[in-house]
Amino acid sequence: MKEVTHINGANARSGGLSKFLQFTKANKNIFIQYSSLILVFSFFMIMSNGDLLSVVNLQTIIRQLAVLFIITVGLMFVFSHGNMDISVGGVIALTSMIVTFTLNAGASLFVATLVAIVVSVGCYLLNIFIANQFKLMAVIASLAIMFSTRGVVTYMVSTSNESIKVEDISKLALFSSNLTFTITSLIVIAIVGIVLFNYSKIGKQNKAVGDNPLAAMQSGVDVKKSKVISYLIAGIMIGFASMFSLARSYTVSENSGMGLEMDVIVALVLGGMALSGGSKSKISSAIVGSITLVLLNNGLIMIGVRPEIVSLVKGIIFLIVVFFILRRPRTEVIPR
Repeated sequence: MKEVTHINGANARSGGLSKFLQFTKANKNIFIQYSSLILVFSFFMIMSNGDLLSVVNLQTIIRQLAVLFIITVGLMFVFSHGNMDISVGGVIALTSMIVTFTLNAGASLFVATLVAIVVSVGCYLLNIFIANQFKLMAVIASLAIMFSTRGVVTYMVSTSNESIKVEDISKLALFSSNLTFTITSLIVIAIVGIVLFNYSKIGKQNKAVGDNPLAAMQSGVDVKKSKVISYLIAGIMIGFASMFSLARSYTVSENSGMGLEMDVIVALVLGGMALSGGSKSKISSAIVGSITLVLLNNGLIMIGVRPEIVSLVKGIIFLIVVFFILRRPRTEVIPR
């Protein structure tokens, strides 16, 4: 009798462990998403003796978060249908340069913000037009945009007699020093992103395209239109983010926006995003991932790690997380 009870108990424990492993495997992206955030937050809270949440450092984190958060939420719509964008750094640089010229010409902040959005949207609509018209992989089209925008900025900076900078920095005070505006902007963008991605036809169609473009088309989804809308949303967000980016330095150089492409990808991966897109895509990947990456950058600098080592640490973490997230069946598609 005791042996039977022992066997039944062992079977129950084995069944419970099996169910737990199946649950973990099925929800590994969510597990990575929140465990990464908790781990990073806890580690740097301990290492900084609580200074991570000091008033001064929280203000710094919010300012650092603004650019990456807005960009990542916008590009989530592009990544969700399996496309990858690497032009964001060049677009930010070009947009910042044109906004600088606009402000220096005497335009108001409102007009400059509209100009930023128009320029960014134009770049992203050109991006998807090239991909659709010539049937190219989206990453190839974004590569063309990246080289073009970066080339224009480099030429303008190298041929300018003086540095390209905002002459009256007070015009950007709303984006540089008004934390209430920054926090409100982040909250509004998060809510809009969640509603559009989770509860609107836009988000559902993008995820359907990410799963299977042909099946989505046969189900009545206009695949090209869906992609154009996602790039339009990305362009609006990135144009708005460029105002926060310019407000951090007030100057445009060849290196403006450099590295943002990889920061977006690392943030999404830390947020548990499957880069192949599809129904498993979650807007929370953009929100949680960008917060995690900013905390990681900020925490490493707080404890005295040199900037070049910070990039190395991010690269190592990226590879580790990618190893767990991108292990997929052979039948699953790779990012397009």
